[in-house]
Amino acid sequence: MLGLAVGASLTGCGGSGGTGQFPDSSPVPNAYRFVPLLTSGEALTQRAAVLARVSEGQLPFLGPVSVNDLRHVAFHAADQEGHNGVYRIGYETSGATSTVQLLLKEGDVLADGSVVEEISPGSVNNLDACALVVRDTEGKQSLQCSHGEGFQKLLTPYEDVTSQVRLYGDLHPEVSISDSSDIMFCSHYRDAEGLCKGQGLFFIPHKETSQAHLVLSREELLPGTRAYIKGFGIFDLGDGGDYVVHGSAAPLDGESAEGSQLTYLLQGRVGEAPETLFAHPALGAKNAIPGTVMMAPRLGARGIAAVVQSSLSQTALYLNKTAVLEADFEAGGVLSPRGSRIISMLPPVFAPGGQLYVQVFTEDDGMELLVSHGQGFSTVLATGDRIGAKTVSALLFGVLPESVNSHGELVSVAYFADQTSSIVLGIPV
Repeated sequence: MLGLAVGASLTGCGGSGGTGQFPDSSPVPNAYRFVPLLTSGEALTQRAAVLARVSEGQLPFLGPVSVNDLRHVAFHAADQEGHNGVYRIGYETSGATSTVQLLLKEGDVLADGSVVEEISPGSVNNLDACALVVRDTEGKQSLQCSHGEGFQKLLTPYEDVTSQVRLYGDLHPEVSISDSSDIMFCSHYRDAEGLCKGQGLFFIPHKETSQAHLVLSREELLPGTRAYIKGFGIFDLGDGGDYVVHGSAAPLDGESAEGSQLTYLLQGRVGEAPETLFAHPALGAKNAIPGTVMMAPRLGARGIAAVVQSSLSQTALYLNKTAVLEADFEAGGVLSPRGSRIISMLPPVFAPGGQLYVQVFTEDDGMELLVSHGQGFSTVLATGDRIGAKTVSALLFGVLPESVNSHGELVSVAYFADQTSSIVLGIPV
């Protein structure tokens, strides 16, 4: 049975600001109805409830939350015992919700008898397939995949997955799974002669590990630059093998200065040569836009989106190679739709319809969730707004790229003035 989730309210999108073009994207809704799907202190399962308050630095909801076209929301939460887990909840457009389903939790015993100690943010696709990097109580990692029920171990570090994919070191905690169940992951590896090669970026088509192969590797030349790849950060995989990844690099004529971070952002398709879109000026890029990319880049039907830093205080949100929103931590950037200057922002999120969402921070200690379809930005939700009887004091949106579905419905973590927090669903009206 579905139970009614109460406390809905209407929040207008506000005025518009910023620039940018999103050709052929769907229109932005006039308003959203926000519904708390689950609130701190409420039941997770028959034997566990969400942590009621922030406890010794631990949050009830840990940030990673995603929604798919099946209207299923996957999220990470801490229970009253402090154990972190991954859960799923279904909903209807009325705001009714299903019983919470546990997917995996710290302390669970996997099929091989190992006990879960740590779970990565992971990735969930439109068919409820989920990929996670898990560490057990003995410190051993594994890449685990589930399609609705139960997890299957796909691979482990120090494993020869194929004759060409010989892993030799820790798995990167990031993993991405596409709607066609292709998987991208990162790990240290060794070559056919057994020599350690550092990090590699790998692709598994349709979860078939026997077909796994290397996409990019450490010390590979960074396309269009006078530099080589040192490592990989966060990546996003789409259907058809399209991907975007950022990481660190070094000039061919010598290492970078101690403490400096020379970053790049690549866009590519598996099996084809990638293109460097952004690179630190010291990397000698010919056609890339100069800048530093420290946050997760995102891939969508309209291309790529990323937050790019041009100085210690200045950042801009780029859609492909066009800046569409600017922030300045010291002087304040452009005005938000609510009239406050933007000082920073979180990673953006593409909706399947082409709209671009981003959470921004403003100079008055505010936060706004913005959306654009090409005619400027509008505010979807902001601190100070009310959801039911509660006042929003903080937001956390876009930790995972799957934060908006094709119905235009979005999910976020909202924190309230009464010290509670909720996973909230935004339904277009």
